[in-house]
Amino acid sequence: MARAGGYILKVSKSRQEALLNDLDVRGLFAEAVPYFQHSRNAPLICFISFQPGYVTHIGKGRRGVSAGTDLSRLNVTEVVELPEPISFRDIRDELDGHVYRHIDQRLRSGGLLPPASFSALVDALSELAPDLASTLQSYSRSRAQRISSLPERARDNLAEQKESVAIAMSIAGIDKRQLADWQPPADMDASTSYLDGLDAFRAREDAMVIADLRRMPGFDQVREMTHGSAVFENDFSRLTVTIANHLPLEEQLGVDLIYFNETFQSFVMVQYKAMEQVEGASEAVFRFPSAQLDIEISRMDDHLNHIRHATGNGTRTDYRFFENPFFLKFCPRLNFNPDDTGLVKGMYIPLDYWRLCATDEELVGPRGGRALTYSNVGRHLNNTEFVQVVSKGWIGTNAAQSALLIPLIREVIQTGRAVTLAVKIDKRPPDGEGESSLEEWMNAEGTRADESVQIRLNESF
Repeated sequence: MARAGGYILKVSKSRQEALLNDLDVRGLFAEAVPYFQHSRNAPLICFISFQPGYVTHIGKGRRGVSAGTDLSRLNVTEVVELPEPISFRDIRDELDGHVYRHIDQRLRSGGLLPPASFSALVDALSELAPDLASTLQSYSRSRAQRISSLPERARDNLAEQKESVAIAMSIAGIDKRQLADWQPPADMDASTSYLDGLDAFRAREDAMVIADLRRMPGFDQVREMTHGSAVFENDFSRLTVTIANHLPLEEQLGVDLIYFNETFQSFVMVQYKAMEQVEGASEAVFRFPSAQLDIEISRMDDHLNHIRHATGNGTRTDYRFFENPFFLKFCPRLNFNPDDTGLVKGMYIPLDYWRLCATDEELVGPRGGRALTYSNVGRHLNNTEFVQVVSKGWIGTNAAQSALLIPLIREVIQTGRAVTLAVKIDKRPPDGEGESSLEEWMNAEGTRADESVQIRLNESF
């Protein structure tokens, strides 16, 4: 499981001028360091020493590709110079015995910190420089303790909601790394939503949020059940996410993702199902029949029958491979880890394919029970494949069907499941008097894309 980490970077005298110049010009730099392993899905905080014996800067790191034999490239962005350098001696004085040796070794030689040492260093720096506390709070031991103290069911629901937000961001093409900034809300007991802990959180009264969600057919029918929304965006898209539910976290029964692509006027719905690790088995399994799943599929069928005869409008944007919007995602039981921004490995199965699996005799075990596994499912969509077909509007409802599907959302909420509503809107070029022409806007966007590609190339060494 990916966890946030810390890296102590001691910059040699011969490299200081070059790296400081990169900081001034580009706001980032890269340095070859001894080979290390760290997940690209988890934050890496760099404690940088441009002055012997002192931490002078803090930045966000990312491990690049090999920089030579036994070397990695460490890319560092969002670098902040400390108002006052913090001496290694003062840091050592703040440490307790069980982590002192590990941190002392890294202060001497540099390198990746073990997880417990990283948390202890964060706590020490927060004490020595209170101004850093807000910047480093995401990685403190107190945050980890608050999360671990939550009821198990609340953590399960946070994990499922986080996963639904992350897949929605992936479909919309928006960087998920900002999810690593999640903080337990001040009043965690009153929280009903993963969104409560994000910086992107906005109160539901926010005019832009309401305007975005109104572009999803029938939003007014569920508005009173929403508790908060978050807005994520890049140069090309804006994703507005709200999690609707009326129960406390520990009482919720799971989550559904309902993703609406405004450009294609298309809904796709994903329901999560947890697979269990059985003692002695080599892989996780989902055992069925499941009375609860049968009820949920019956509800889906009712709505499919309601929309089945709504024909497309005959335009290119309304074309679909198939117009059944319902998918099941089977994945190992989720653990809530706010540091890991990757998607959980799982199997996306169209509802119609599940029907075939549910009656397939090859899924019957030696004792007559039925179980779905990675090895017997036959075919499924993985995260990458699912993101591609949904983002391009190849699957989901057509526009006429979308207008008829709204009652489903209210019905799902009433079952006790949370509903993650994600509305993706393409940003359009400005128009009107005194604003850029379409050609100028496209040229500007092309320049930004080229710059983005160049930055990625520079960072991918």
